[in-house]
Amino acid sequence: MDPYSVKRFQEYIMNAFPSKFYYFLNGWVVRFTGGITYRANSVFPINYIGDETQIEKDIEVVEKEYKKYGLPTIFTMHDYFKPENLDEILKIRGYKEDSHTNALISEINEIKRSEINRYYNYEIYNNRIPEFSNLLAQYTNKDEEQQEIITEISRRITIPKKCFILAKFKEKVVGTLMGVLNSEGYVYVSDLLVAPDHRRNNIATSMIFTLIDEWALKNNARYIWLQVEVQNRIANKLYEDLEFRKAYYYYYLKLH
Repeated sequence: MDPYSVKRFQEYIMNAFPSKFYYFLNGWVVRFTGGITYRANSVFPINYIGDETQIEKDIEVVEKEYKKYGLPTIFTMHDYFKPENLDEILKIRGYKEDSHTNALISEINEIKRSEINRYYNYEIYNNRIPEFSNLLAQYTNKDEEQQEIITEISRRITIPKKCFILAKFKEKVVGTLMGVLNSEGYVYVSDLLVAPDHRRNNIATSMIFTLIDEWALKNNARYIWLQVEVQNRIANKLYEDLEFRKAYYYYYLKLH
């Protein structure tokens, strides 16, 4: 993917996961949201309009601000960060790499389809209801209090359209998926989770197909994309089987 497209996707993710506070510094976007996720609490170095003499000073500015909130300083490093030597400068300052991640994409009409598991029910909501957050709190490393902050993040999604899907088995919530559609026809998928006792039943793919059939196509979506950590082999295999392809790559540089 070319530099222009990668930077567009950085804007897409910031709009799909909006922080509580933003600070703009010589082309960098500095994001703060209570420290719950790296995405909402990191610097996005999409562009840089400063010169070589300012870089160290600007890094010191953001380090001071994150420290003020009791947060580590984190930079989201995509394929075309600016300035081009930023990673070298940060590593000299003691930053360490974390959470290597691929962004995957597919045209909706190229997704490899299979049957939806009709032993489960799939419900679509306009907002992140408590049942959605409760399942994620149970099976992820973010507890109920942290999930409430993420719910607040979802409430800040404005221009993009959003939906939340629950998979149920006998009225019990066993799966979640969030979709965010922007004005250019790209649906971003996140919070895709299936309870351990119900995995290997095609619930994840069934929620994706439900998203496509019952919401995305009805809202004129053309593409579907998501992010998955490189080391998550099971998820990567799932998306590979669905015909997703790598769009770009990113990782975090974190000052511990």
